[in-house]
Amino acid sequence: MPAEESKSNHKLPGFGGVKLAAVSLGCSKNRIDTEEVLGLLAKLGFVLTDDSHNADVVIVNTCSFIDQAQQESINKLLEISNAGSRRQQKIVAAGCLVELFGSKIIKKIPEIDGAIGVHSYDRLEKFMKMLLSGNRPFIKKQPSTEYSSLSPRILTTPGHSANVRIAEGCSNRCHYCLIPSIRGSYRSRTPEEIVVEINGLLEKGTREINLIAQDTTAYGADRKDLPNLSGLIRQILKTKHQFWLRIMYTYPSRIDDQLIDLIAAEKRVCKYLDIPIQHVSDQVLKRMNRKYGKEELSILLQKLRKRIPNLALRTTCMVGYPGEGRRQFGELIDFITENPFERLGAFTYSSQENTVAGCSLEKIPRRVVNKRHRELMLRQQFISNALNCKLVGRELTVLVDRVLEPGSKRYYGRTEYQAPEVDGGVFFRSQRPLSPGDLVSVKVFAASPYNLLARAY
Repeated sequence: MPAEESKSNHKLPGFGGVKLAAVSLGCSKNRIDTEEVLGLLAKLGFVLTDDSHNADVVIVNTCSFIDQAQQESINKLLEISNAGSRRQQKIVAAGCLVELFGSKIIKKIPEIDGAIGVHSYDRLEKFMKMLLSGNRPFIKKQPSTEYSSLSPRILTTPGHSANVRIAEGCSNRCHYCLIPSIRGSYRSRTPEEIVVEINGLLEKGTREINLIAQDTTAYGADRKDLPNLSGLIRQILKTKHQFWLRIMYTYPSRIDDQLIDLIAAEKRVCKYLDIPIQHVSDQVLKRMNRKYGKEELSILLQKLRKRIPNLALRTTCMVGYPGEGRRQFGELIDFITENPFERLGAFTYSSQENTVAGCSLEKIPRRVVNKRHRELMLRQQFISNALNCKLVGRELTVLVDRVLEPGSKRYYGRTEYQAPEVDGGVFFRSQRPLSPGDLVSVKVFAASPYNLLARAY
């Protein structure tokens, strides 16, 4: 047991009336962790608030996927610490940054009052007792060998759209990635638990379910008693509720004919697929330890376009990976031009300790990496604009996300071809009043690289 976790002689306080705020950084998986933490702490008697300035305890759920995310997490902890008078406010670092740096985070950031890792949230009650007793607790334990949910979540996103996690961890072992060392090996959640959560959300009015994991297509591969992703989706679709089901974070070589046929045939499954390819150069992909090549990607994309009409594809690419020369980067530019994606996000390589790539001596100068990133995004901007312009004049169904201004008849929403948070949306006018979660038919009259303009019928 670390020294910071030692027992206190003070009387342990109750939690009733203690105001608690949470800040979630990073990915949608992190947000679900935050929502489960809030659900548990609310059960313990904490009073939840969105106002971190007036909270007695502020939990910052950190991200550490790349350098920028790590720095953002540290900056947020310092920002909250330095905002006005702290009174006796307790600031807690939680999540991935704690897993990455361990007990060093307590020593390196004296502004925080405690730290707890991703796999230790089942010890939150003990942690909070120690924190509120004047100790400076640090708790970090090894990941479980099986998926385990903490408690019913308290959604921090609009109720009409929800992410549902179907697995935790990752076993792909990409050479640049810290996720396996932070989150552990892949662990599938049982279909029964997933279906119960989704049905509960749908009964409360959720209209869009986004399936997420580090790799959704690996679902069931870790356990012989579980179905694959297609089998899971069929179980989910047994409900009579009408909703959009969106599949995120698919691994290219695991997208099989069964899944393709299911997306094509099922009306409730969005004609949208998120396929992070990372790169297309065979040389770079091999260095990354990605289990496919450029030709396989090309064949897959052609098959998807042919068998799923009106499919929208999203991807993520990395530039500046060790060993990526101008020729390899040129392959990436040529590939996305010849095989255009409706949506593409890109990030620059970030060297991380304890990864295979982090040991490479073939580092690319930062100015070159940034230039390539700009070039890639400018090319994608042109591609996205061209594809969006083809939608002008078309009638589309939009899920209303928000009213832009009360009484203005101006709204923002998304089509099934646009995922929440990561993609653009549709700005439109409607003569009849609408609410978040409503589905409405619109006609597109203008487009930009990221958004559409439309009018509702």
